[in-house]
Amino acid sequence: MARKCSSNIHLGRLFGGGNISSLRFVLIFLLLLTGLLNAKIAIYGDTRTNDDVHRQIVNAITAHEPHIAFHTGDLGTNGLSQEEYDNFFRISEPLIEYCAIHPAKGNHERDAALFLRNFPSIGARTYYSVSYDKMLFILLDSTIDINPGSIQYSWLQKELAENQHLPAIIILHHPIFSSGAHGDALGLGLFLPTLFAKHNVRAVFNGHDHNYERSKHNGITYVSTGGGGAPLRDARHDNPHSIVFRKEYHYCIGKRDEDILSVDVYAPTGEVLDSFLIHLRG
Repeated sequence: MARKCSSNIHLGRLFGGGNISSLRFVLIFLLLLTGLLNAKIAIYGDTRTNDDVHRQIVNAITAHEPHIAFHTGDLGTNGLSQEEYDNFFRISEPLIEYCAIHPAKGNHERDAALFLRNFPSIGARTYYSVSYDKMLFILLDSTIDINPGSIQYSWLQKELAENQHLPAIIILHHPIFSSGAHGDALGLGLFLPTLFAKHNVRAVFNGHDHNYERSKHNGITYVSTGGGGAPLRDARHDNPHSIVFRKEYHYCIGKRDEDILSVDVYAPTGEVLDSFLIHLRG
């Protein structure tokens, strides 16, 4: 079953040492529960390599005052030292003052145990779910086996089936549909879209390819958002489902209004690179 998470789940040193106002988060959570406030969601990723760009992205996201944030993986360069995580938390501190950051594990988080120690609310597994504002966010670990028959795939099937009443948004590191440098290198497009189509999956967000791209397949929106600081790359693969491709640093802000999640994609300068709607009910 989905784990119930409010945006104040990571406090103090557990999420970078920010002094978070408990009263603010209690108020936001109560407003969300009563339906008087719709969630504002930040999604971004691949913040490794260029700290200056990462800092710009964090400051730009923070200006939107999101209620919850998700990271599509590759927080640092190697993920092998605590110093890398400390650097991530230092840069992210302005955002941590506003909300929790829920990360997917990327291929550059090479030490899974260290990743989990720095995000203790995840628990003992590197894949997990967050139920928030009547939406189900499922964060997968595409760096380990996710093929049909695997433990993670069976967990995913169960999680989707048991929460069919909630619109689901999938977040993982590796792309399923992509024109980028990596494309669907893992072959995830051979089986995950079929599973998603059987359930209430409304959108999929990934990183890994250092660009922005929006695709659509069988009514589900697929977004590559790997523009948080890693070196940008050109399109290299054919993606027949692609709608928009931008070689730009960027981040995504989603705003819920009843059964619609409207998403704007911004450059750090504030330029809108793309806008689209996710229908939370079929």
